[in-house]
Amino acid sequence: MTSPHPDPAAPGAEGPVGPGDGSGYPRLTELFPASLVRARMPRIGEWSPVPPPADGRWRAVGAGTRTRVVAAASASLGLPWPGLPASLFARFARDGDRSGYQAAAFARRARLARAVLATALTAGAPAAAAGDADAFADEVMDGVWALCEETTWAWPAHEFRVLGPPRGLLADPGRPTLDLGASGTAVLLALTDTLVGDALDRRDPLVRRRLRREVSARVLGPYLERDEWGWYDGSTAKLNNWNPWIHSELLLATALTEESDERRAALVCRILQGLENYLRAHPRDGGCDEGPHYWWRAGASLFECLETLTSLLGTDAGVFAHPLVRALARYPVSTWIGDGWAVNFADGPARPRETAPALLHRFGRRTGQPEVSAHARALRGSDGGLPLDEEPFDLRRALDDLLDPEWHAAPPAAFPLPGHTWLPDTQVLVARAEPGTTRGLLVAAKGGHNDESHNHNDVGSFLVALDARPLVIDAGVGTYRRETFNEDRYGIWSMTSAYHNVPVVNGFGQPPGARFRAEAVAARHRADLDELTCDLAAAYPPEAGLETWSRTVRLVRGADARAEVTDAWRFRTAPASLALHLLVSGTVTMGPDGTADVVPADGRGLRLSWDHAAFGARAEPVPLDDPAFTRVWGPVIHRLVLTARRPAGEGGHTLEARPSAP
Repeated sequence: MTSPHPDPAAPGAEGPVGPGDGSGYPRLTELFPASLVRARMPRIGEWSPVPPPADGRWRAVGAGTRTRVVAAASASLGLPWPGLPASLFARFARDGDRSGYQAAAFARRARLARAVLATALTAGAPAAAAGDADAFADEVMDGVWALCEETTWAWPAHEFRVLGPPRGLLADPGRPTLDLGASGTAVLLALTDTLVGDALDRRDPLVRRRLRREVSARVLGPYLERDEWGWYDGSTAKLNNWNPWIHSELLLATALTEESDERRAALVCRILQGLENYLRAHPRDGGCDEGPHYWWRAGASLFECLETLTSLLGTDAGVFAHPLVRALARYPVSTWIGDGWAVNFADGPARPRETAPALLHRFGRRTGQPEVSAHARALRGSDGGLPLDEEPFDLRRALDDLLDPEWHAAPPAAFPLPGHTWLPDTQVLVARAEPGTTRGLLVAAKGGHNDESHNHNDVGSFLVALDARPLVIDAGVGTYRRETFNEDRYGIWSMTSAYHNVPVVNGFGQPPGARFRAEAVAARHRADLDELTCDLAAAYPPEAGLETWSRTVRLVRGADARAEVTDAWRFRTAPASLALHLLVSGTVTMGPDGTADVVPADGRGLRLSWDHAAFGARAEPVPLDDPAFTRVWGPVIHRLVLTARRPAGEGGHTLEARPSAP
């Protein structure tokens, strides 16, 4: 968020990176030792990430934005607050639905956030607007009170008592669960405290006291006193976006609401260790195995943590110059296809929805990478307006956008669109036929394993886009329900290898688990081509009978630009069956000679070609009715199944994809 301390003149301006330098991870507990935290940690009320409402930076907010905020907050004045009955919470345990409760909880929090913004923007307004300011402050008071009266701030899908054992329907208010919902509520209340707490005090000081007491009892206390948070150290859950996301919110909640100096320091030191746990486990190439959708709550949240820490303690200790931190900032640039599309391996849509361009712009500035900041400016588009109608509505990131003068002064920019990115630890290749433009082919391919965070069974899968439109695709993920994250996950079609661009071998797809992985992974880059090669045999169960399955995914540049997928296999005995699957988006027209044209609703299409003598083919419609799919792909995609006519114990095949003739 906007820092009250000046940024260093340049990343690393205070000297060498020191502990954590080189190709490893930044050791935050050494860069920011406990002695430094105790000496420099400001007391409550001495630091804020945002200026007070009387500050001139609020008056600098454009009239159009001010009008939109006030109108959005005014629309709910006098209406009942959304209810959160026990039966709505219990739906997750009963039928797996988590969306009903979350939608109502998000609506409450978005309403409070908009009221906080409106209160700050109308503070000190002319007398004619004083009534509006009072109404917004009352709305804030109502919202704070409503959140403090909730039994739990955790989402039903994360509540320990619901997950069991033993399993229950409802949350236990005597033992709060600290999840994304709880930390998000804590940071919303903390920002409410720092921005409009004085207005609450003028109504009744009890409101602010209760706010701080609830944040301490439900979030900060459980974090400090209990050691059952798998997202903290990886003990019972993968270290993924939860770690930096929750820590980014805990840091602000600590700085803005914790009144004990001793507990403030203890909380920050514990947060530093938690973040170090995350960084120690993170791929050194900066890649996010959760995909670009989740990067905005993984790498982006890690940046928010570092930004808050360095502002609180008045030193950056060179952390923004660390190679891993710089690599994290580049990931959205590397995985961008164009026109709103991104390479979407793992969970997440192919069109990411919850981006934060202002945050990415600061990330680029702090790490000295102009191409990252340029990507952020291109993401901003022409209006750059706050998404006030979105739920969940992130007050923290809205304030980041609203009060960053460098962001608003930055001129428009084009997407950098690099021609080649290879992430050797994440094992993802992204290659573009014509760097700097969305025109032409883009190929992405992955190795990896089948125990990644938000895993799909997709070792060796690939995507092909043409003119910034994915045509050989990863479908992504449907609306989250109970089975998305339990033992039934791989009963969901979109998680299985049968609906990814990988082989079905002797009737077997890829199982989940870390031992099902790519081996002998290598990438090659030349001016005229990029390719990823890996052996997929270990990604299949022993019953499949594979000895080797070498796959090479290649982008060939030049006058005959094309994508090639070459497979070479060897079995212990001849297989009973062998099939190659391709998931495609667009109208599919099958040719008689081993070709198929895949054409989007607008724009050029791809011509796919294969060995017609060796493989028969059929196109199967995959109807879509889940909004998480239909908003991206429409009502249907297709699965192209190439089936070996005479499966052999040893053989090979090359699939080609070229732009269709105009």
